[in-house]
Amino acid sequence: MGDRRGTIESPASIQAGGKHAPRRRARGPLLGALVVVALVVAVFLVVVRPFGGGGQPKTAPPTTAPSKWREAPLDAQGRPYRPFIDQSWWNSPVPANAPLDPDGAQILNYLSTAPQSGHGCLRLAGAQRNKWGQPAYWARPGDPEYDVRGLPDGAPPEMRHLRIPAGARSANNSDGTMSVYDMKRGYVALLTDAHYRPATDTWSASGGTVTFVDSNGLIAASGKSDDPRNVGTHRGNNGATSYVRLDMVQNGEVRNVLKIASGPELSNRFVFPMTGSDGDETDPSVGAPPEGLRMRIKPSINLKALGLHPQALVIAEALQKYGVYLGDSGGTTALKLEDTKAEGRGQLWTVTANDLCTLPFTTQYWDVLPEGYDPSAP
Repeated sequence: MGDRRGTIESPASIQAGGKHAPRRRARGPLLGALVVVALVVAVFLVVVRPFGGGGQPKTAPPTTAPSKWREAPLDAQGRPYRPFIDQSWWNSPVPANAPLDPDGAQILNYLSTAPQSGHGCLRLAGAQRNKWGQPAYWARPGDPEYDVRGLPDGAPPEMRHLRIPAGARSANNSDGTMSVYDMKRGYVALLTDAHYRPATDTWSASGGTVTFVDSNGLIAASGKSDDPRNVGTHRGNNGATSYVRLDMVQNGEVRNVLKIASGPELSNRFVFPMTGSDGDETDPSVGAPPEGLRMRIKPSINLKALGLHPQALVIAEALQKYGVYLGDSGGTTALKLEDTKAEGRGQLWTVTANDLCTLPFTTQYWDVLPEGYDPSAP
């Protein structure tokens, strides 16, 4: 819908002349007075009437035009809202004295030298003109509801009536990912291969996961979830930690672990919190890590001394405090940024894709944590 505010039409024009013009000329002073009064009334209608009695401004009616992007809510401390309980696996910082994986050096060497390792560092997908970011939307009551088509058996029941804001679009790439938060219903949804068809006003996807935001965020199949409704097709990944939110970076702090994709093929094994792997590597001698493995930038690294781009610095600080986990095999080792272009806001990131490559995957900069490591465990 468009703007619902009323418009003030101009007064009808006063016709002059006609066959009785001489008589009207004789009443010129009266006509002039009437014209002045009409002008005063018009000014009153245009300038004064939009305000209430006594000159107090009235609140303009809200604009109800649908928006495909909305700002995320804030928490009680005025920070960008963070899903899942503070003590969850996703939101627990890694202690400085955390144990290390005995095969960490081999794993880091694999990530930095194996085929498709690129520059041996973590790239930022969605920076500059790169189209591999992930858009996110915040649904509200009144948004259209969709029965998302094409999902496999076992998809979350919430996908049968998922609210998606009008104008929302998935990432413009072969993954077609997007996140949809519905705070009123209490969950965040993750979609893969999401596609909207305007002709039929329908959404479809090949994968879908729903995770309730007041839970520990673990998928029920992990055996450690505190909410059996946390189900989906993404092997344990969720829609909140699978990308970096711009509002958190702008606020100066990303407060959760982040999923990254590995360029080199991951092992076909998986460890907690994952419930499966899309990796195909079966030879343990090559050092391919299992899906779900958590790593972090060493706490001893002085990140502020590296001259990082301001946005990259905030992300690196999160990678140092909370770490990353391997959640996908991909053609490039990368961390997804929020796709503000798909959201319709234009490119709001100013980092480059290589701005974290001053922190290559070596034992000088990275720690590999033990398989299944849980910093939230007592």
